[in-house]
Amino acid sequence: MIAFAPSVLLALCPPQSPDDVLAEYTLRGQPATITRRDVALEMAFHLRRQDRGREACDMLVDALLTRREAEKHDLMPSKAEVQAFWRKLRQQLIAAGKRPEEFAAVRNTGEQQWLDDLSVQLAQERLVRRELGLDANERVGGDMLRLWLGELRKRFDVCTDPDRLPIGTAVRVERTNVPLIELGYLLLRTSEDFERDKFIRQVAYLESIEALAADRGLSVSQSDLDRAVAERRRAAAKDPAYRGISFDKLLEAKGLSIASLRELRTFRAHILLEKLGRLEFPDGKLMQQLVEDRDALLAHIGPARRIGIILARALDTPNALVTRNFEQAGKHLEKVRERIASDGFAATAAIESEHGPSKQRGGDVGWHRADSDKLPAAVVQAAFALKLGEVSMPIRGQEGCYLVTVLDKQPMPSDQELLERLRALRTQQLSERLLRDANVRIVAGAAGAK
Repeated sequence: MIAFAPSVLLALCPPQSPDDVLAEYTLRGQPATITRRDVALEMAFHLRRQDRGREACDMLVDALLTRREAEKHDLMPSKAEVQAFWRKLRQQLIAAGKRPEEFAAVRNTGEQQWLDDLSVQLAQERLVRRELGLDANERVGGDMLRLWLGELRKRFDVCTDPDRLPIGTAVRVERTNVPLIELGYLLLRTSEDFERDKFIRQVAYLESIEALAADRGLSVSQSDLDRAVAERRRAAAKDPAYRGISFDKLLEAKGLSIASLRELRTFRAHILLEKLGRLEFPDGKLMQQLVEDRDALLAHIGPARRIGIILARALDTPNALVTRNFEQAGKHLEKVRERIASDGFAATAAIESEHGPSKQRGGDVGWHRADSDKLPAAVVQAAFALKLGEVSMPIRGQEGCYLVTVLDKQPMPSDQELLERLRALRTQQLSERLLRDANVRIVAGAAGAK
């Protein structure tokens, strides 16, 4: 059977028109569009240093080298040969119960471009047969192809390291620089619809932030970048989840460096959003909100409590799985509560609780604020009425009855801390409103191959 590897060679062919509109949205109250080029650039910058982007860069190199070698040895197939190859491949896919259009690389590529891509695949197979002295009809396996490509690369000066390449360059082969936009088109063409749509919305979101910042006379300076990096470095050092791993190492794990982070459009947009938050929500305005609605705001941005629970499941009419009614569950928990004084809450919960997610953690359901909707309201309300370490009497909920305790609690923040939290909340709400007001409408997918 003919090898089918469309994602390996979708590179260096003329893309569909960069002006093809993929989405419409609203910017500054006016109609705006997002083109294929817009999305391709965003994908290239965002994914360049991730596994997917690095793999795509290798595809660009392989395609460029293949074309050079095939043209050198006059092994590029004719259009008729490629069309015959595609007809045969379609038949084999259909016979195997697959629909060609289900492959993103097929669905997102125009017919002529797809045939151009397949011509490179055919050229690769011919080059491998020539190199290994194989018969014209002898199958070229994936291992053969990878070995040949690896050996081919050794004969050329290839660079895919973004830190060694000029800005705007995806890869370099000898003296040929492949523009970053080519990487973006490749990523776009091989993306599933959900990924493409995610980046469409990201473009609209970033454009909206940048437009609002420009209207307010805001920009990102070098000192802003220095401050933002320093703040994230301090936050990483304080976060116990990172267990002492430096901020630079965390970036390195994502394929980033401090220099590349500073160039990321999303990083700069976040800085702009923070500056917008400080401009749109000054201390005086936020303090007035805090004075007028302190209790409601404290429930949302005030101190959190780490809550523990023991659940006894119950139904109005018990069955084989839930054997207690609510009265029986409550009486059972009264007895369980008596044991907590001697055995401890965690040990008792590990034995008695019927709440699967927290049972193995000694009943610990994590940190919650007073308006949390992640737990039953009665449980949260009880937790915020208890003293640290105190255990409630049985509390009825929808799934059964609970014993509730407070495992830890945060101190009451100062008014200045509350103002910063409130500003962060209002800034997040501004961010959400910008995307909502953009009203992104996907209007076209990529053309499929015929």
